[in-house]
Amino acid sequence: LSPIAYRTMLRFPMIAESVADGIFRVKVPVPLPLKYVNCYLLYGANGWTIVDTGMHYDPAEACWLAAFDQLGIGWRDIATIVVTHYHPDHFGSAGWMQQQSGAPVLMSPIEIDCVQRLWMRPQNEIGAATLAMFCQHGMPQADADAIWRHIVEQGDLVAPLPETLTPINMNQLLKLGERTWQPIHAPGHADGQVCLYDQADRLLLVADHVLPTITPNVSVWPESRPDPLSDYLDSLPTIAQLDVRLALPGHRSMITNFRDRCDEIIAHHHERLDAMQQLAGDGATAYEICLGSFALDQLTPHQIRFAMAETLAHMVYLEKLERVQRHERAGQIVFVDLT
Repeated sequence: LSPIAYRTMLRFPMIAESVADGIFRVKVPVPLPLKYVNCYLLYGANGWTIVDTGMHYDPAEACWLAAFDQLGIGWRDIATIVVTHYHPDHFGSAGWMQQQSGAPVLMSPIEIDCVQRLWMRPQNEIGAATLAMFCQHGMPQADADAIWRHIVEQGDLVAPLPETLTPINMNQLLKLGERTWQPIHAPGHADGQVCLYDQADRLLLVADHVLPTITPNVSVWPESRPDPLSDYLDSLPTIAQLDVRLALPGHRSMITNFRDRCDEIIAHHHERLDAMQQLAGDGATAYEICLGSFALDQLTPHQIRFAMAETLAHMVYLEKLERVQRHERAGQIVFVDLT
């Protein structure tokens, strides 16, 4: 282990926390303001299942090795790796884990396509496409350059990529560990994000679809579906109807008031839609609307990137509702309030 990895192991001597019968949460560190991502280990008599992997860098490796040591797990004990969506804090260590264990990496078919379109292309191409979109919507070049560097560096946090990805049959129950799970398509935060529902225990592995104290980022990207906020707001009422006593999210604490939390997130987005429509006024770029909605001077390039992409998602949704209309002014796109 590197010195960084060794120090990380010392910081996390009891990293695997039991959160349900046969399910352990592993809070894997990430080099982001969120600090960690919740990943899960599911015990099974025929082998363990990992749900989400964290980014691939030394502290994450050390965290996993500490969790394995705590639970007495060897790499040959890993039967399955499930990745809920393609974002690097969930997908990043999947290739490393597959190399070590030989286990299949399962993802929804849509997310496998996202991996192929995003992580199997040069990151400078992805960065260039994102920056072109942001600059078209008013972002200054200096901000765009900082974001470009951040995007390019992300490629290192998902290497090596898995050699093979196995598609989940979204219409078929999935046996993981000692439980039977219903895969649920939960778009918005990622086009093909999958949640896993154990109806018998009223337990939901909810990934980043619903979070307890923050709202999941819902963003427009060059490679994403064109109206992700519409996808998200359409899917939330459906998943809220599940009988859930405990939801295990990708970040922060467990959720015991699942339906109420879904309602809170829906209300939050409608409040933000109203505020952003008002900011559009007689014509404003998405960057200007973003400035009025987020304290960009207090954010990292990573956070500015997501704030801008989330602003675009709200403006696209408002445009669909015919509450704003886009125009071109001086080579940039502006949104005009129609009310």
